Amino acid sequence: MNPLKKLIPETVRAKVRDHPLWRRRYNRRHAVELATTSKRLDLCSSQIAHMFHLADHPSLEGKVCMEIGSGWILSHALVCHLLGASKVLCTDVEAIVRPSYIPIAIRSAVHYIVRDVLSPFAEHADIRARLEHLASLDHFDLEVLASLGIEYVAPIDLAKRCLGQPVDFIYSLSVLEHVPVDDIAPLLANLVQDLTVGGTMVHAIHLEDHRDIQNHPFPFLAEDGNHYGRGEQTVHGNRIRRSRWRRHFDALEAFDWRFIYQFSRRDKPLPSHIDAAVEHQGEDDLRISHIGVYGVKRAPEERA
Repeated sequence: MNPLKKLIPETVRAKVRDHPLWRRRYNRRHAVELATTSKRLDLCSSQIAHMFHLADHPSLEGKVCMEIGSGWILSHALVCHLLGASKVLCTDVEAIVRPSYIPIAIRSAVHYIVRDVLSPFAEHADIRARLEHLASLDHFDLEVLASLGIEYVAPIDLAKRCLGQPVDFIYSLSVLEHVPVDDIAPLLANLVQDLTVGGTMVHAIHLEDHRDIQNHPFPFLAEDGNHYGRGEQTVHGNRIRRSRWRRHFDALEAFDWRFIYQFSRRDKPLPSHIDAAVEHQGEDDLRISHIGVYGVKRAPEERA
């Protein structure tokens, strides 16, 4: 964190972040940054290809997909389009998308990498044709996205209600850790409700303190739960550890799931005190920094 920011109380910083002028400026600046870094189309293609390899995921050809927490740049939705999805529903709790910056994410990408990493999951020639069409578009807005089968659905709080239409594939990348603890169970239940029988979910969940991931991944585990409320959980991370995620997914009816990866941080110390609100099963559980979840919805009588 910038040292000057530490001098400003969090309550004041929160009020500044909530101001409409600040949010418009931040969203615009952040969208440009993302389009040339983590939301580049080749990087997002690699992320999804990696998850699909680990999960042995079926084809998306002709499927209806839904992304949770689509953010400013809809690059992962474009990947689903490249893989042949008939429709991609991009959801978010706030309407923050900046489609005019999507061409930057496409131009910044190395296109042969996009084609090659996705080719195990769709016909290479089809990916090429769709990618060339995307690259030919110099302007994106919600109408152009709709012509590609990409529909923006925001604002919507899926912890409070279902989407209300059947989907074959649901995914999120570094989103669920920002959902307040009390909203996780109803959110997951609503997602499974929308999922078709045989439909799949893939979630990449990041369990570190988002204030300083590189150098201080664990300090939020020590913070007093009485003062670590919904706002802190949304911005810095909800502090849910792997063992509790397991319980959440185990509680879902007619949903067979598994972890497809987990990573740990051993290079940084844990806090000497862990807040009582953080449920865990010891040091190994606390140190897990990333998990990947893959699951399939079964008919009730097919549940393993």
